[in-house]
Amino acid sequence: MRTMDITESDARDIASIMPVMTEAFDPVYGESWTASQCLSVLSMPGTRLIIARKDQIISGFAISRWILDEEELLMIGVSPDARRQSIASLLFDNILENMKKSSRSKLFLEVRRGNDAYFFYQRRGFAEVGQRKNYYRGSDGRFYDAITMVLAL
Repeated sequence: MRTMDITESDARDIASIMPVMTEAFDPVYGESWTASQCLSVLSMPGTRLIIARKDQIISGFAISRWILDEEELLMIGVSPDARRQSIASLLFDNILENMKKSSRSKLFLEVRRGNDAYFFYQRRGFAEVGQRKNYYRGSDGRFYDAITMVLAL
């Protein structure tokens, strides 16, 4: 059985990750990004896209950015049919490894209140440090709060 390949990528792979983006995030909550939003973020300095592939098929991705000694996990997505295969953990571990090599000390993220991913982050050592009221706007027009979390290395 072939192992998962985790590779750094760039804006040229945006179209390739969009099927995962569409599948990974329920449109009801307004968490997914468009291709143009991804391209806009990747044009900023200090932004990184990493992709998980198995047999050349993209199963997941993560986008992060850093400034000085802090990094923010902007998005992590895994195809529903590839979940429970440690893909999110592999992507996350790649980010942590890169942070350690670059002497970054904190990793921030925001997760929608009620999202099961909250428990993944909690198990990985993240702590709640705040919230953003009405941060996400769902396809139904409803607003959802985001929880701000941090992991100190």
